[in-house]
Amino acid sequence: MTHFLPAAAIAFGLIASTPAAFASESCAEQAAAIRKAQTAALDLKADRAALLEKVETAGETWEDAQTVRNFSSDHAARADTAKADYDELKAQLRALDTELQTKAERTNARVSAYNTNCANEG
Repeated sequence: MTHFLPAAAIAFGLIASTPAAFASESCAEQAAAIRKAQTAALDLKADRAALLEKVETAGETWEDAQTVRNFSSDHAARADTAKADYDELKAQLRALDTELQTKAERTNARVSAYNTNCANEG
């Protein structure tokens, strides 16, 4: 599952995450949005954990291939392929980390707005 957001979407999300942007929502709508955002963040966290395992495995594969790269051109090619795979997975992990951090920041902004607008309501 791919979870990459364009920079414009991230920037819009941060602008829309101000407490004033949520003030027009009812408390029930804010609470529902918070639950939805928390679920999305937990899903991303699970995706990150699965991807992290792949990154670690790819790193070990590359290290193993690197130790024998000088044995032949075949070994060198395998090491290069393993390194490229490892680098690609690391890039995916960085992007996922960024998205997870952005979602967490937006969720925290929503919680703050909820606490400001709704905490004293019965």
